[in-house]
Amino acid sequence: QNVGFLGIAKASKHITGWFLNSRNQSAEFKMAAMLMERAGTGGALFRNFYRDFLEESYQLLGMPSLKEGYRQFTIIAHLWTQVSDLFMEIADTGSELALHKASDILRQLSELEYQAMMLLAKV
Repeated sequence: QNVGFLGIAKASKHITGWFLNSRNQSAEFKMAAMLMERAGTGGALFRNFYRDFLEESYQLLGMPSLKEGYRQFTIIAHLWTQVSDLFMEIADTGSELALHKASDILRQLSELEYQAMMLLAKV
């Protein structure tokens, strides 16, 4: 339950606890935001690569499901950037409103990524 759409759903539920139990909210949320955007395989960085891969695959193969996957991952990547931006806001301000928005978007991302992968599993 710590990877894929299940891991994202779990993160959406536990993010408030991480916030409350953190010894250094600013540093931890800044690091998570940086990893989502610039390093690692989580967050927008990977989704942007995958989006581009799906677009190129569609251009080569012309399969409608690849085009739909590209469309879905365009939305997903954008939402991950929003989560990263919210994490930076949390780091800078300690905003619980930003924390709850990030949790809501993570919940939405879990469902969107599940749907996208089910579509692509049929290819």
